[in-house]
Amino acid sequence: MARPLRRDDEGVSTLASFIGVIILVIAILGVYYGYVVPKFGTPPLRAQSGDQVQVNYIGTFSDTGLLFDTSLQSVATDNATYAKAFMFSWHAWQPLPVTIGSGGVVKGFDLGIQGLAVGDSKAIVVPPSLGYGAADPTKFVVKPLFESVAVRVTMSTADFAATYRTSPVSGMNVTDPFWGWTQTVSVAGSIVRLTNSPVPGELVRPYGAWNAEVLWIDDAANGGQGVILVHHRLDPTLIDRVGQKTAGKVVFVLTSVDLAAGTYTLDFDTPTKGRTLVFQVTIVQINRPL
Repeated sequence: MARPLRRDDEGVSTLASFIGVIILVIAILGVYYGYVVPKFGTPPLRAQSGDQVQVNYIGTFSDTGLLFDTSLQSVATDNATYAKAFMFSWHAWQPLPVTIGSGGVVKGFDLGIQGLAVGDSKAIVVPPSLGYGAADPTKFVVKPLFESVAVRVTMSTADFAATYRTSPVSGMNVTDPFWGWTQTVSVAGSIVRLTNSPVPGELVRPYGAWNAEVLWIDDAANGGQGVILVHHRLDPTLIDRVGQKTAGKVVFVLTSVDLAAGTYTLDFDTPTKGRTLVFQVTIVQINRPL
């Protein structure tokens, strides 16, 4: 007699285990690729030559760290964090529009923003060769910290009128346009003699830019012309911080104070020339012409 077929319970169990393992592996792979493996979408647009971009920037001198320009009002008004260079000036606070490769900004800035996407920030170090060029040595003037000034000076009546905007009259008092001290006028024909009359210990303001102290006066020195010794109260902490402006344009900036040599240096050129500059930039917008 034929025997009835028996159920292979061991085989069914093995198959069920195998299917369970397959399901578990699929679940693990689903979690891994769904939540662990990063999803790569469309790569961000990165600035390149020809693009029209908007850039926020903070510009400082690499050697002094002083801020000379920015596009951000929050930075412009924060003097505690961002000490300002003398050349810093107020203007409209908005991102800088740049057409990359057009020459609208210095080359180092132009090259530095290439490859950045919207929201990217970067510090760009721009040497003079990629910035505003080398300094012009003829524009630097070196002066003594202890300066001798004549008590008595002479000039023509025409020069007097051009300098003081009035006609000279003997006995009148005028104010020296540079030092700010009182001068007494004496006229002999077409010659005007001015006698400077500061007081020892008096503080004066050369160029209206810094303090200088009158140390002493020798009325009979220098063949009767007299000598006034003035000490310019300058030190290295004032580099890039003092200078002179006319109609908002920088005339000169203090660029060096050598206490050992007893000299200070004024630069009558553009303050950014010959300097290594640091720009902290952030890309705000990128437009790529079709």
